[in-house]
Amino acid sequence: MIKLFTKKRNKKGFTLVELVVVVAILGILAAIAIPRFAGTQTNARVKSHNTNVRTIESAISLYQAESGNALVDIDSIASLVPDYLKAVPANPLKTGDAPKYKVAPGGAAAADADYDDAYTVTDGVVSPGMLYE
Repeated sequence: MIKLFTKKRNKKGFTLVELVVVVAILGILAAIAIPRFAGTQTNARVKSHNTNVRTIESAISLYQAESGNALVDIDSIASLVPDYLKAVPANPLKTGDAPKYKVAPGGAAAADADYDDAYTVTDGVVSPGMLYE
């Protein structure tokens, strides 16, 4: 009868406390990692938008250098295709209708984004709202 009380028990597996600690640690790691990776897609779209704007600026500069005027006769970026652009770049910040880029008189390129304002480039100078940080 003494053998029954002194017999070593075979402990296999984890205790409830150990499992709770592991789940808590995983929850903390997820709470840190998810917000960090959530902004990655937005950052990629912003960088793509900034690259598109610089591409349009380059095409406008080439047009101005070759033609000698300030894009007075061009009413849209599509007019720069195929001589200066392969295609009109899509605005990655625009999620609704077709993306819009337009050229205003005087060589200003505007990108209509999802945000309520337009972003302009005039005479090769970027206005503060055009490129995102």
